[in-house]
Amino acid sequence: MGIAALVLGIIAFVLAITFVLAPLGVVFAVIGLILGIVDIVKKGKTGEKKAISLTGLILCAVMFIVLIVESFFILIAGIAIYDTVSDYDSNRSTASMEKSEVETFNTKFSGYEGDKKGSDVKILLNNISINNSYSEHEVDVYYNGLMEEPDELKQKISATQKYTVVLYKDIDGYVNRAYIMPSYGGTTNN
Repeated sequence: MGIAALVLGIIAFVLAITFVLAPLGVVFAVIGLILGIVDIVKKGKTGEKKAISLTGLILCAVMFIVLIVESFFILIAGIAIYDTVSDYDSNRSTASMEKSEVETFNTKFSGYEGDKKGSDVKILLNNISINNSYSEHEVDVYYNGLMEEPDELKQKISATQKYTVVLYKDIDGYVNRAYIMPSYGGTTNN
């Protein structure tokens, strides 16, 4: 049994070096410890030499401690890697949701950019008015360079006149300003 304890201690040592198989080495070290203790007790009663058993017991005890510490570090490293991957996925998911949110918000206004009929501009102003009443991302409206309230500006817009609409975005990508100017193209027949 002393030789078995020594062999199991050597196997535990080899598994400790491989690092990945360290948890399996703990099992071999425990078995080696048990065999070494049993052999030392047995040889103590009979008066036989205990050198091999003692060497196997000491090697298994040292490897048991080393493998427990190593297994702990493997566990901590695994948790850290898992947390890193989880954070990466959640950050990527959050960024994707934010981008989708910005695109959804901007879609309410982006179709009205460019040269538009007055009736389209009135729809845009209505959308801005509704948005400003419930959204944290308000859109300011400028008509001929002056800031106007969307509901008041709707009264000034002629359905047959053409207008140029330019939209600007804030640093987060949300539309936050709409500039409306009468087009020099005159009125439209549509």
